[in-house]
Amino acid sequence: MPKNLEPDSQFLDKLEWQLSSEFRRMSRLKPAAGKVTVPRWVVAFSLAAGVLLMGVAAITAADSIKGAWRKKIEIARLETEVKLKSAFLEFKKASASKAETQASAGLIREDDSLAIKLGAERSALDLQRALLDLDEVKASGEIPHNELYAPAVGGRDFVSERMAIERKVLELDLGLRRARLERLTQRFDLGLVPRDGLDEFMASTAVQEAGIGDIEKRLDLRKRFLAGTITAEEVEIEDRMTAAERDLRQARSTVDSLKKRLESLQAKEAVGMISNTEVQQAQFGLSYAEAQLSLALVEKDVLSKIK
Repeated sequence: MPKNLEPDSQFLDKLEWQLSSEFRRMSRLKPAAGKVTVPRWVVAFSLAAGVLLMGVAAITAADSIKGAWRKKIEIARLETEVKLKSAFLEFKKASASKAETQASAGLIREDDSLAIKLGAERSALDLQRALLDLDEVKASGEIPHNELYAPAVGGRDFVSERMAIERKVLELDLGLRRARLERLTQRFDLGLVPRDGLDEFMASTAVQEAGIGDIEKRLDLRKRFLAGTITAEEVEIEDRMTAAERDLRQARSTVDSLKKRLESLQAKEAVGMISNTEVQQAQFGLSYAEAQLSLALVEKDVLSKIK
């Protein structure tokens, strides 16, 4: 709403007085001699409609002002966040530049330099998201919404834009993981890394890759919802099914990894290399992971039976 059309405090202060005055004025109306007499029901209806419309205007104005202070606070918060993240990004860029110089001189490893560089790129995406949130608050007057069934704001799909940023973050992390996996594989070939350590890292990398696919599914759901080919309830069910499948995949990977780790620890305990405490800790971790797996199975089963 243009600033000059926003109700101010004087409007609210005088609104009650204006309504009362208008009611008293209209109640004193009498049909004058020689003029057409208007039926009382017409006068009563007009009066009621007038008061009702003015009441709606008052409520709308009050709600606008009531929400204005929330909007101002949220905008101030996000503007502060943008400033801080902008400064942090500059620090990250300087660190990345320094790391690149050190890597060229052989002072640090290439993958360490890559990690610092990707950290700067991730900070840039973090800033981009903060700016996106700020734009949405300014456009809608509400806090950002991330539900797949949230409406577009001013013709702009903020939900999809945020998911696109999230996908880029995962892609950056995956790039770093693949670089480290290559180095880890080389160390394994030299006998410097145990097999279970390599398997665990490979499994977590596969989960990361699948996470990017999950975002693609969510972006497709969002597109279908905005096109009107799927309802909000259907979006929620399918989105929760995607999340349940992700949780199930992660839980299975964790359980498999912890089982192998427990077997390795039990073998070391048998020859006196470690204490039973480490084995018990691994057993507890496996029990927790198995409970998470059972929960994911239940959630997926419930969602799959919804018609």
